[in-house]
Amino acid sequence: MNSCIKKNEEVLAKVLDLFLLPDYNVISPTYLDHLLTHIAENTKECATVDYEYCEVFQEWIPKALAIWETGQKASHPVITFTLKLVGIISRHELRYHYWHCQDVYNRLYKILQLHREDLPASIKMAYTTMLSDLIVHRSGRQWVIHSGVWEDVVKYAHWNQTMYVTRESQKFLWTLLLHEHKNTETCKEIILAVAAPLMSNILDGQMHQTLETYLEQNKLLCSTLNLLTNILENTLFASLDNSIPELIERLVDLEMRVKALFEACISTRFLQHVHKLLLLSLFLKLKQGIKEHTTVIETEAWHKFCYGMCYIFMMLLSKKDIIELVKNNKFSMTYWKKLLALHEFVLPEQHKFEHQAIAIMIIPLCVCIKKNHLNHDLFDMFINKIFDVTCVPVQRLLYNMRDVIRKSDLPMEQICKVSIDLLLEISDIMDRDVAVITFQALSHVLKSYMPDIWGCGQARNCTSDRNSTSPSEHPRKLLYKSILDGDPIVDSPILLASLLDGLAVMTEKFKLKWQECVETICMLSLAQEILNHPGILPTICVKALKLCKLAIHNFMPPNLALLVDSDSNMNEIGPTLFKRLHDPNWEVRDSVLEVLNTIAIISEDKYPAFQDFLLINQFPKVAVEIIKTDNESYVRASALTFIATMVRINKLWELQLSQKNLTETAIYLLKDESEAIVRRDAVNLIKELYVHQKWSKEVIDSMLRAMCMAAVFDLHWEVKTNALSFWDHFVKSHLTDQGMLDDSFPNVTFSKEHRKIVALNETEIKRRLNKALDELARQSCLGVLLVTLKDDSDFEVCKASAAIISKLKTCLLKYKLDEPPSPVENHATIDTVYVKETSPVSSSIYDKKSRNASHIIEEIVDANDANLLATICKNSMNMDAEMPIEEEEKEEKKTLRYISSVTRQDFLHAIFNCDIDAYIEEKNRWLKTYTSSFESILDDILTMHKQNDVNSMDCY
Repeated sequence: MNSCIKKNEEVLAKVLDLFLLPDYNVISPTYLDHLLTHIAENTKECATVDYEYCEVFQEWIPKALAIWETGQKASHPVITFTLKLVGIISRHELRYHYWHCQDVYNRLYKILQLHREDLPASIKMAYTTMLSDLIVHRSGRQWVIHSGVWEDVVKYAHWNQTMYVTRESQKFLWTLLLHEHKNTETCKEIILAVAAPLMSNILDGQMHQTLETYLEQNKLLCSTLNLLTNILENTLFASLDNSIPELIERLVDLEMRVKALFEACISTRFLQHVHKLLLLSLFLKLKQGIKEHTTVIETEAWHKFCYGMCYIFMMLLSKKDIIELVKNNKFSMTYWKKLLALHEFVLPEQHKFEHQAIAIMIIPLCVCIKKNHLNHDLFDMFINKIFDVTCVPVQRLLYNMRDVIRKSDLPMEQICKVSIDLLLEISDIMDRDVAVITFQALSHVLKSYMPDIWGCGQARNCTSDRNSTSPSEHPRKLLYKSILDGDPIVDSPILLASLLDGLAVMTEKFKLKWQECVETICMLSLAQEILNHPGILPTICVKALKLCKLAIHNFMPPNLALLVDSDSNMNEIGPTLFKRLHDPNWEVRDSVLEVLNTIAIISEDKYPAFQDFLLINQFPKVAVEIIKTDNESYVRASALTFIATMVRINKLWELQLSQKNLTETAIYLLKDESEAIVRRDAVNLIKELYVHQKWSKEVIDSMLRAMCMAAVFDLHWEVKTNALSFWDHFVKSHLTDQGMLDDSFPNVTFSKEHRKIVALNETEIKRRLNKALDELARQSCLGVLLVTLKDDSDFEVCKASAAIISKLKTCLLKYKLDEPPSPVENHATIDTVYVKETSPVSSSIYDKKSRNASHIIEEIVDANDANLLATICKNSMNMDAEMPIEEEEKEEKKTLRYISSVTRQDFLHAIFNCDIDAYIEEKNRWLKTYTSSFESILDDILTMHKQNDVNSMDCY
């Protein structure tokens, strides 16, 4: 091992010296990135005082600087590599001091002219990354501060040359400030440099009309605002005691300056540059009211925060910028959660902040609800709930927001779509009660897509209300027309798609039940009504079907939750699904089959009434026709999955599926289907048929032949692993036939052979295990497992086979089958039910077949690190070679002969003399690193140089 490391270090030294050649040309910088990745990993593993590995780099950097000081120019990739390398090695403080004593950092800065403004973006990125590595320890920060190199990074952040350089520059600055937050003078200097463009900016109050042009010409101001926002976002919520946000506010007079810009913005184009910054300044005030020793927030700080929020709200409302107003509350929710994570606190009032924010975010959606829907009891309950959880000032703001929307000609469909997107962006931080409000709002808007005659929930005095209200009495109510009037399914599909997506996401994430959110009882009927619409788009249809599936899967309707077989929408949705199962769009048919599969899964145990639903609508028969006739592979695969679920259910099998000759159909698909996804699910269907139904010996033999071919010769790994899953069940069934229960033998069992209860001692158990192994060998199972273990084309297949063999090996070791067999064990009896008539085979032919394929077992038995690598490499090299059809058929027949010739003794010899786990681990390690290992990268760089940079050996 030490000699190998020493050799790598010698090769590494040669590679590093190549970089110092005057005419060295880097063909691909990707090589250098891979090399740096390995160096970083290896350096991280070094002990604190272990300098042996880093010695190569510590000697090379001064050597490189000495050469470049003579005037020799380094290429840009080599400069980038050098800067990143210096950063990686300097992460450790002792290694930093080694170079600092040689003035490496100052010399590097001077020689590479890192102060130049016209540096390429790659060098700027590497330079900033190096400085970020240096500031992880105190010594590195001292050099960065005293040398003033941080000013270069401030310039990079201000110039905003590329996204990556800007991000890395911003990260460097806020990290440096956090580390040095107790060093007030240094922090002041950095903050003033960062905010200089904002502080030198003079915004005239009369500049409203020209602000957009002004900001376009002064991009430096925008990048400065972004930089300050990034610093505040990452320092404000870092800890209670860091003073960076307060310093920024005090030195820059941040709130006053940002407010001036905020008020002057007349459009949304540049509003984002100031909006978040102003909001962060409010959260700074709120944070100042939180004290370490108490959970009660100071009343004065809370009032300042509330006034500030109202100010932002009214300013955005005056600009009629509804989207930015919704964004304001999304940011507020995010920052609020961060502040709560920093220190728990209690508000001086009863209402929850999250409820206020979510109420504002859903208002654009609520305004779109049709007038006739306002009379529904469920909606009335929802509105009362909103009034209960919001405070009076927020309620007034909501009314103002509603009036602005109604009086303005705004693109409400787009606004609502963006509002839903923003709601989903914060779904990860929502409390459950906030998620319920969101789900309810989306539900009521979706309900407005229904025709006026449709209703889920009772309406209150619809007729009398309509009669008592005349245009002369309430003229204002007729001024606003909802975008959902008319036929919204056709007219507003963008919002409909967002609503369906939003409801699906909220359902999947929170799994809401009707007990906590009564609106869930309508989801199935709402989706059904959308599916019944003649003008629905295919994409909308797919989304509605997904909502159907989730509604059924999560037992949203109360009759499902209570497991009551009563009249429900399920009876009505059957014809709808049947109709959509014949939709010309394949995605719709595929989605219907997913819904039906969900229904079938639930019908198996939880809700058997669904079995009658599937039978009445003839879905099993239709699915069988689909796998034979549909021209889309994804649909055929989904139909196979649906059928595989149904064959587990006896009622569905006996009444409709047992007459369909599914075994023959699945085997036919396995042989003739060109699409792997269909073959994969055909294999799974055969497995389910074998496990859950009874078959004759001839049918089982055909299954075994098909599964043998699929596991060994199929070109797709998922087909092979599914076939191995079949063989796994096959092994279990044979062990179960011999009396094994839950991976172990009981003390006594009933013997079919002797027709009586027998005691299972060690000898009897060994006899039964040998009997099972003999039968597995005769059915080619053991041969399949050994061949797939050596599968060099698909590692997942090797792992699946190894898992089955390891499990079987554990069982055999448990009952000491690895010990020398006794005379009784050499003559294990085979039940007559297993006997298969075969033509006699001469011993010479059998010996010849065994010799031809014995090398596979020997390779497994003799596998160790060295020859395993050689074997894998050799086989991988041969994989790319084209094999003639005749040769391929010959090899296939040879493999099949070997599989059928593997005996119990062969199998036991192979598995007991091989560490299966070590074999798989070694193969996994080699496959992961054989093209990108440290040694391979070093060899490739040297080889490319020897070939005069003509071509690249590997493609990374």
